Amino acid sequence: MSELKRFTVLALHRRAGKTTLAVALLLSAAFRKKGNYVYVSPQKNQSRTNMWDLIKGMLKEIIDAKTKPPLVEIYESDLSIRFQNGSKIWLLGAEDPDKIRGAKISGAVVDEVAQMPREIWTEVLRPALMDTKGFALFIGTPKGINLFSELFDRGRNPEYEDEWASFAYTCYQTGAIPPDEIENYKKEVDVNTFRREMLCDFSASAEDQMINMDLVEAAMCRQPDMRELSVSEPLVMGVDIARYGDDSTCIFFRRGQVAEQPILAHHMSTVENANFIYHYITERNPKAVFVDGTGIGGGVFDILNTWGAPVYDINFGSRSIDPRYKNRRAEMWGRMADWLRLGGVLPRHDKLKQELCAPLFIVAEDGRIALESKNDIRKRLNLSPDVGDALALTFAEKIGPDKVYNRDEFGEPIQRTYQSALSPIQRFERRHRKHVKTRR
Repeated sequence: MSELKRFTVLALHRRAGKTTLAVALLLSAAFRKKGNYVYVSPQKNQSRTNMWDLIKGMLKEIIDAKTKPPLVEIYESDLSIRFQNGSKIWLLGAEDPDKIRGAKISGAVVDEVAQMPREIWTEVLRPALMDTKGFALFIGTPKGINLFSELFDRGRNPEYEDEWASFAYTCYQTGAIPPDEIENYKKEVDVNTFRREMLCDFSASAEDQMINMDLVEAAMCRQPDMRELSVSEPLVMGVDIARYGDDSTCIFFRRGQVAEQPILAHHMSTVENANFIYHYITERNPKAVFVDGTGIGGGVFDILNTWGAPVYDINFGSRSIDPRYKNRRAEMWGRMADWLRLGGVLPRHDKLKQELCAPLFIVAEDGRIALESKNDIRKRLNLSPDVGDALALTFAEKIGPDKVYNRDEFGEPIQRTYQSALSPIQRFERRHRKHVKTRR
């Protein structure tokens, strides 16, 4: 392919022949220039199944020629091939990154990228290609938001056009599958599966995505109904709290079907977080403020609660109200997904779009839905869904005209707990703040 650049991302439909392409590229590179070349798939057994017999088959005539010294040597023990010019190709699995770490690699083909953790590229392969200024070809079929979608977007970004390129080829473009088989498959599977597997559509929902790109795009294209902005709809505030590092403290306001632009801040102490949040509470006067009370959030909640703010401590890992969900976090994301399906309006925000589509879900042994943890998302995508969690927190409880309820429709209202008494210093600080505010 003349269009190949140093880093090329190919989204190909199933049965398009991507493994044959990978073998041809690696063999061509190994014969042309001495170097170490690798083929990496999610599991080493996959590499053996997908590639080993195929690559030996392509080299059969050279192997059978039995030249001395041999042009190529096959090593079954470690799935490697060595060439007379000093090149080497070996097959690896992403489950054992240490076999690549620290090596100098001249080229890599990374197959089924959507199933790999992000660090395989950022911490292992990319550094290994630096000394040689080697190439990488990423091939696969879309499966929601993950490393593959991130790299594909990079290849379409003009900022990276000197070294990156991305291409997508559907089943109608390659001619690899007979037309009648395409039509039969289309009848047998759901629309999203066909879009993903045969049309290379990254926006099509993966089977295990809680919220798909279609829902988010539709919500970001909707115009707010001004009736939804009426003061008769309670204003709700969700807060996901971070301290230091790359994570963000995020505030999200939502009134009925309309969510506002998120407000982000970084690198704040517990007290600075509390002051930051309290500023927006006093400015906007929300009906309720739902705070992620785990970790640093607990200290911020206590401060805001002491100051008399209408805050509610939401523990993501606590038991859900709706029996369909494993815990409160899965329940809030499930409610948010329902809200999007029923016409929720989202602001245009790239980080929000990525984060809403990031979490995957599983159905636990007891039949309840559990959401992928923040730590697992961070390992897979190198992001923490702070913005998504802040919006999800606005769905923590049902808001009635006068009360905040902890049941889907009826049930008893939840109570907000206050400190029974303020210390003299706290009372002085409270009076001082009121005095300053009055003077302003």
